[in-house]
Amino acid sequence: MGLSSLVDMVNSVPGATSSSVLGPFHVSNPPPLEIGGDMRRDFEGEVVLVEGIVRDIDGAPVAGAEIDIWQTAPNGMYSSQDPAQDVHSFHALMTTDATDRYAFNTVKPVSYTVPNDGPVGQILDAAGRHPWRPSHLHFIVKAEGCRDLVTEVFAADDPYLDEDTVFGVREDLVMSYTPQPAGSFPDGFTMSGKVPGEYSRVDIDFKLARG
Repeated sequence: MGLSSLVDMVNSVPGATSSSVLGPFHVSNPPPLEIGGDMRRDFEGEVVLVEGIVRDIDGAPVAGAEIDIWQTAPNGMYSSQDPAQDVHSFHALMTTDATDRYAFNTVKPVSYTVPNDGPVGQILDAAGRHPWRPSHLHFIVKAEGCRDLVTEVFAADDPYLDEDTVFGVREDLVMSYTPQPAGSFPDGFTMSGKVPGEYSRVDIDFKLARG
């Protein structure tokens, strides 16, 4: 209970973005996505624009960082759990631009329960704990000359933020969505469908350890 997260915490580099659990739902070889690309496709849900920069601990630029991104669909399921989804639904691979920036749009991820119909559920029941995880986005960030970062970033307003069943939340991995008014959708973001009215934005920067 929490041992995997303890290993992540012990091996996180001071000053760098904290590590957090990889989880079982990562899919290899996700499709490439251009800066400002649309990871939402045809799914309904509240649109959120995500962007940030990748630097090292000292604030120096990290050129050409590769960012592997994945999340749940609005139904709370990952593509590998849901036969109705394409295998690469809500999975993407992005490379930062000349300004160390990445950006994409998606729908807000949702809280979900870990599979609890077997021994895991029995252990949680015996411990008097629920199976819920707070909503989050997953990232693997890689760059030449830097240590790989495997992490996840959580919504500040999620009701399960302080009760994550796998203990993945860290103080520096909490994000806050900022509501945006209708008619303010910016240039530089691709939409596969209708441009939304109201939406949200969030900035998520990463600090990588050299070596």
